[in-house]
Amino acid sequence: MTTSGKLLRSMALSGFVTSLAKGIRERSTDFRWSDAGEVFLPVPSAVEQKQIARFLDHETAKIDALIHEQKRLIELLQEKRQAVISHAVTKGLDPDVPMKDSEVEWLGEVPAHWSVGKLRWYATIQGGIAKGKDYQDQKTVTLPYLRVANVQAGYVDLTEVKEIAVLESEIERYSLRSGDVLMNEGGDNDKLGRGTVWQAEINPCLHQNHVFAIRPNKYLKPEWLAMFTQSSRARSYFFLNSKQSTNLASISSSNVMNLDLPLPSTEEQEQILKFLEVELSRFTELQKQADAGIQLLTERRSALISAAVTGKIDVRDWQPPADESAFDEEVRQIGMEARV
Repeated sequence: MTTSGKLLRSMALSGFVTSLAKGIRERSTDFRWSDAGEVFLPVPSAVEQKQIARFLDHETAKIDALIHEQKRLIELLQEKRQAVISHAVTKGLDPDVPMKDSEVEWLGEVPAHWSVGKLRWYATIQGGIAKGKDYQDQKTVTLPYLRVANVQAGYVDLTEVKEIAVLESEIERYSLRSGDVLMNEGGDNDKLGRGTVWQAEINPCLHQNHVFAIRPNKYLKPEWLAMFTQSSRARSYFFLNSKQSTNLASISSSNVMNLDLPLPSTEEQEQILKFLEVELSRFTELQKQADAGIQLLTERRSALISAAVTGKIDVRDWQPPADESAFDEEVRQIGMEARV
């Protein structure tokens, strides 16, 4: 890439080019050369352009390395989070408890006093409403409903809740109840079978046919089932029992209900869930800090580019430091923190 090309790319990354576009919605803006061509741009000499590009290559590379380390930290936190969940919901909290063979190949050993049974023994499942029904001249009501995009691993995303028209006689059939465990039928592999507990944040609220509503009985706490769906054991089961296509997967309601579930008493379920609440909050806080770090570094990168290409900082006499050990140590420390 030429020096001028690098500068233009830097200006694009800094948001300058975007500011010239017209429109109010993302991906629907109008960028016209007739408008952009009239804009006055700062044009340093060819020598200074080369120096600015050299400076930015060096400085942004350092920032990019820090961003990479923060992203790696997030990946490790997510791996450790799943490992903590998986161990707690399949082995319990007592390292000295006697174990037994679960007689389920993918599940392995579980505490000897736990039960292991099919999910259908402990819950019922409710399918959701299909989109695009033609009610012709029948009277309908419009209600909010949940889609796959709303059901995340461990929480419900209510940022955008859409509505659907249904017959009054269908409302009860497709309505969610507080304590239902929501599980996705499919989508991308990471969405397959992931679940969370519905707390009736919206009432009434229906659910789409690609979202299962599982209703546990008194022996199974909803939070226990939702937590188990986040374990590596359950993720493997969903993947192995799903129908796979290009980048997409789906699992049937019968396969969901055939899930083998390790089940301690409700009292022990509560004890383990309380332990996980404390442990997982630590991972959540660390990930928030890493996300904030990435945001700050990204903003710093953009501000640095903007300042360099508009002449707000003078880099004509800049030379790369002879000793980069301070920066290397900073990167190394972040890497060490990612492995704690």
